[in-house]
Amino acid sequence: MARQTSTGDMYFYAGAAGGKFAPKARIFTNWKTYAQITGVGDITGDGRPDLLGHDRDGGLWRYNGLGNGSFAPRVKVFSGWGRSYNAVVGVGDLSGDGRNDIVVRDPAGKLFRNNGNGKGSFGARTQIATGWQTYKGIF
Repeated sequence: MARQTSTGDMYFYAGAAGGKFAPKARIFTNWKTYAQITGVGDITGDGRPDLLGHDRDGGLWRYNGLGNGSFAPRVKVFSGWGRSYNAVVGVGDLSGDGRNDIVVRDPAGKLFRNNGNGKGSFGARTQIATGWQTYKGIF
């Protein structure tokens, strides 16, 4: 997946033989609304990878993967969620409960974990670290 800066268009690059990528396929247009987009693995429990979009108004949106390089229409996960978060990362199962989680960072450099519920949403945040403001990004 890649987002073009000038247009906000999202492209899917399928894997191809020989460790290469197939030609890009545009799957969304004008995704400039989102401050951050992240792949989070399967957060809905259907065995297909999903995406999260964190909009500039603090909304968190989920796009359920369809398993064919495309995604279902967006579903709101949270409103007014982490308006100041400057990084959102899908980290797999960090909590050890068998469900994918996310880690977010605020401008002060605090890291928080939100445990996935396995149904496409997350529990309350738990602070897990400080001092991460010096890093440009977290992956």
